[in-house]
This record gives sequence, C-alpha cells and structure tokens, in this order.
Amino acid sequence: MRRRLTGLGVAAALAAAALAGPARAQAPVAAKEGGSAPLPSQADALVAYVTKALTGHDLPAFERLVNWTGTRAQRKRLTLYQIRSAFGRPIKAAALEPMPADGLAEATARGTLKANMPVTERLRVVFDEPPVEGGAPPTSLFLVGREGGSYRIALLVPTGPPRGK
Repeated sequence: MRRRLTGLGVAAALAAAALAGPARAQAPVAAKEGGSAPLPSQADALVAYVTKALTGHDLPAFERLVNWTGTRAQRKRLTLYQIRSAFGRPIKAAALEPMPADGLAEATARGTLKANMPVTERLRVVFDEPPVEGGAPPTSLFLVGREGGSYRIALLVPTGPPRGK
C-alpha cells in the first residue's frame, strides 16, 4: 500500500537521513497577510489553519508552523516541495489524532534520526481523490507537538553531523 506522506512523514524522514548540508535553525517566516498572527493553540484551530493553508497555497503559513530547528538546507527544500505537492488538492477530511507510542520507532531505530521536538499527535489530511495502490486514500501525515503553548509541525532531523564531516 502506497501512501502520500508530506515531507513530515516517516518515509521522507528516512530518505532525509542521507542528505548532507550544514545544520542550521530556520527562523519562522511571516504570514502572507503581512502579520505574524499567533500559531494555533487548539486542535480545531490547527486543523483549520492547515486546511486553509493547503487550499490557499499559503507556503508562508506552513513555514511559520513548521519547527525548522536542526533542519539542513536540502531537507528544508525537500519538505517544502512535499508540502507544495498537496496544495490545491481537494480535502476529504483532516483530523488530529494521538501519536501511537511506537509511531516513530521505525524512523528512529537506526539512531541517525530524531524528532526536533516532542511529538504528541499527528495530523492526518485525507484527500478526496481516487485511492492509491491497495485501496488506501491519498493521505498526508504531519507530526505535531506543542511549543510555547502553540501547535507546531515537527520534523525528523539527523542526530549527528553529515557523513564524512
């Protein structure tokens, strides 16, 4: 079964383990509307924020929501590409759900990746499109945690320096 995972999903994170580039934290980008409105602090507000950003092709809104700490430049480009691939797609459902206890076990088992913040939930966005292989609906998963009372999207980042450095 093939699932479409946003750059924040486990499959993309595994691929990112081999990516090289200088580690650096990224500052949040201001929202398109010219302000820096507070990030969502309630579950329904997070779902509405992400849904609106996807349907409105609002990349700056996602850049504010994602925790870029520890992300290398190439990984950031890949993540933004994968987010943009979901823009404009019809959304059937979006819901915040608890993160399974072993939800990151496969991605972190080798010890080369870790979440850049505590992950407590995941946001599942199901697109209103024909099923993919195996009959599963096309889906994007976002790893979610809280930082300073607001929801943020977490990324899996390398635990050490790039290979050969």
